[in-house]
Amino acid sequence: DGTIKLWDPASGQLQATLEGHYGSVSALAVLPGGRLASGAGARTIKLWDPASGQLQATLEGHIYWVRALAGLPGGRLASGGGDGTIKLWDPASGQLQATLKGHDGSVSALAVLPGGRLASGGGDGTIKLWDPDSGQLQATLERHYGPVNALAVLPGGRLASGGGDNTIKLWDPASGQLQATLKGHSAMVMALAVLPDGRLASGARDRTIKLWDPASGEPETSQPQFVADAAISALAFLPGGSILVAGDASGRLHWLRLPGP
Repeated sequence: DGTIKLWDPASGQLQATLEGHYGSVSALAVLPGGRLASGAGARTIKLWDPASGQLQATLEGHIYWVRALAGLPGGRLASGGGDGTIKLWDPASGQLQATLKGHDGSVSALAVLPGGRLASGGGDGTIKLWDPDSGQLQATLERHYGPVNALAVLPGGRLASGGGDNTIKLWDPASGQLQATLKGHSAMVMALAVLPDGRLASGARDRTIKLWDPASGEPETSQPQFVADAAISALAFLPGGSILVAGDASGRLHWLRLPGP
């Protein structure tokens, strides 16, 4: 609906609504100092002060939908768009610093690896690893059959990817080797989140959320499976507790208290 909503996780109460985008808001990232970056279908990135709700800046440079955002070490912001590019920004000045080209299709997921490397997932089914300082492409990981919709960094530095082939894949970014393929969803995987205990949560268009043990690659079938009314489109784990927040395509947010491993 073009809005960003700020919530009190303890009570579930809506605290503020930030309005300014024209088009669906598809990406959020928190910057150093607590500022919020948002990307939307109107090709813009907006920077907000969440404490006051004030819009501070609008960044323009993508030709199509901004689909992914990630904060880089040193305070820079990376954005991925439907134009197949990744753009690196200085949020302090609002200046575009670099454009990284390599994907043949939209860039739909970004993640920052230990050491500062940037991972990107695209509609071309590949994951690309970049040096954001030089802008150089370092590796391309190819084993998904369908778009890569989600990325997450596991403890120890492994990379998890969720794709349109209904699978989650675990990678060693140092070698580029595929280590495991997790199968259990019956539709496209749309979202990933890492729990504090190292477990992985995944959400998919089959309306389910699954918990995984990355060490074994097995789903936790002993745990209750959550089934929403619509496709799961976003996941986030709240710090300081055991609450997983899931957003679905019907516009609902679900607060889920997770059982222990």
